[in-house]
Amino acid sequence: MKKLLITWAILIALFGTAGVVQAEEPYVRISTNQDSLDLGTFSFWDDGISPATLTVIVESNCLHGPIVAAISELKRSGGTSILPERISVKTSATNGFVSMARPVAISETTMGSHEIKLNFQVRTYMKDHAGRYSGAIAFTVMPPS
Repeated sequence: MKKLLITWAILIALFGTAGVVQAEEPYVRISTNQDSLDLGTFSFWDDGISPATLTVIVESNCLHGPIVAAISELKRSGGTSILPERISVKTSATNGFVSMARPVAISETTMGSHEIKLNFQVRTYMKDHAGRYSGAIAFTVMPPS
């Protein structure tokens, strides 16, 4: 009888711990290949396509919805600014340049890690003052649909 109890105790311990092993928690991490991006110099007569490319690195172990990018206005010290509707972004998911007047889906629903290459276009006008403009871009992971 004692031997039977020990066997049952070992079996219960083995099967009981099998249920305790936990799977890794789902995660999605977003980073970029650089801390800042110089879009370049633009004149009101050129197409405003920046030679710079920003790479967004997505690390994930689960299904996630699209990554959405939103940009602030680009401000120059002295008060002038370039509004988001004059800034466009292009990725493999956008089918050409898309205005950033509203947040833009720069990727599709997918699973796992991947990279997204972003190209920018900035429309400038004659009234825009020369100088260094700065702003911020934010990325949001949407839930899968």
